[in-house]
This record gives sequence, structure tokens and C-alpha cells, in this order.
Amino acid sequence: MEPSTYKKVNFHTHCYRCLHAKGTVSQYALEAVHQGLTALGFSDHIPFPDDSFDLRMPYAQIEDYMNEVTALKKEFHGKLRIYLGFEAEYLTRYTSYYERLLSNTPCEYLILGQHLLETEERKLYNVYRLKDTSLYESYARNVVGAMRTGYFRYAAHPDLIFFNDHPWDIHCDRACDILIDGASKYGFALEYNANGLRRGEKIYSDGKRYPYPHKNFWDKVSGSNIPVYVGSDCHEPAVLYDSCMDMAYANLAKRNIPVCTEI
Repeated sequence: MEPSTYKKVNFHTHCYRCLHAKGTVSQYALEAVHQGLTALGFSDHIPFPDDSFDLRMPYAQIEDYMNEVTALKKEFHGKLRIYLGFEAEYLTRYTSYYERLLSNTPCEYLILGQHLLETEERKLYNVYRLKDTSLYESYARNVVGAMRTGYFRYAAHPDLIFFNDHPWDIHCDRACDILIDGASKYGFALEYNANGLRRGEKIYSDGKRYPYPHKNFWDKVSGSNIPVYVGSDCHEPAVLYDSCMDMAYANLAKRNIPVCTEI
């Protein structure tokens, strides 16, 4: 199916509150209407109650964020379906927090964005800074563990580990297989991330490629019947729906991978 035949939607959107993006939620909503989107989901990086980790809003702003998006839903009623969510790492210490967000607040969904790898010993690693491929399988098991919880709607950039510049090896293959087997087992959706395309092609140890989405991973997803979303992962309104979104849809169409357009 060609990109133009899909409803134009995006459920992976960041605003200025995450401290590394631009634009208010109102500016994104106006751009979504201008671009002809039918649905827009806000998924700013989740703040944790102890304000651990950077590049996200302070926890003190979480109510303001939720109230702002809730008000926007009413303002754009009939013009644009708006959803309130967060992009969240799955860390076992915050289980009750995820449950409270989903049951006692206006939050409608969580996207799994596993930027932090938690080992069985509860040691944390930054996924962008893995020194070799030896922890790739641990990352994949982390993501599958999150799939089992039922807290998350889909996995953002599931192939984020390939941001690191390491030659493709057996750990890469095994990590991909763990992720795909887990998604198949739990009926869990994956995201084809347009922001990885936006980062541009670079020369890596395994050749010229995008940091993610990685061709080898998505070749394995092809034919699996795993549900897939296209996520803009935009950090400014101007790229909410750009040529990289069109490229993402086209790349999936070449692999005959259908795309989900409802959250």
C-alpha cells in the first residue's frame, strides 16, 4: 500500500517541556491540522517522581502537561483527534507509577522508549553508549519484559541499539530474534521511527546506513505479522509530518509490512 493511502497520524510527539525539543502542544496541533493529520498523540518523555534522569520535564510539570493536552483535546474537537501519553522507559522500580498513570490520571497510553538498559542486577546503561554488542541481548530481553506488563502500547525505535557503531555479529542477530519473537508472542506492536531517518546516513563499521531503523532488523520483521506503527518522533512542529515520514511508509511498503493508524 502506498503512503498516500494511509490516514495521516502520529502518536510519537515531543514538545518543549522535554528540554531538548521545540514547540508548544498548541503549535503541534495547528501544524497537524495544516498537514491534514486525523490524529495526533503527545508522548513527551516521562518524568519520574524522584526526577531521576535528564532530558525530560521536571516531575513538577506533569500536571501542567496533562492539563494542557486535555484542554487542547476540547479546543480541537471535530478538527483533530488528540491523545495524551508519554514515552517511557520500563524500569522495574517504577511499576506502581506506571499503573497509577494509566488508572488514575488522564494519561491514555504509554510508548516504550527503552533508552536505559536495566540488567538483571539492576545496573543501568545508556543505550546510546554501549561499548560493544555484548549487552544487545540484555536490551532485547528488557524490551520483551516490558511487553509482558501490558503497560505499553508499542515499542518506539526497537532497534535503537544500532545507533552504536559496532560491526554486525551474532549478538545483533540474537537481539533481533529475541525482540521479534517477543513481539510475536505477546502481539506487541513495534515502531518504524522516522527520526532515525532524519538523522541521516553515516558510515558505520557495517557500512553506510541510518543509525536506525536498521535494514537487517526490519528485513526480519517482514512477514512476521507483527503490528507496526510509523512514528515521527518529532522534536519540533516543522517536522511533524515531513519527507522522512513518507520515506518510512515507503520503506515498509517495499517489505509488505502493513501499518497501524489507530492508537
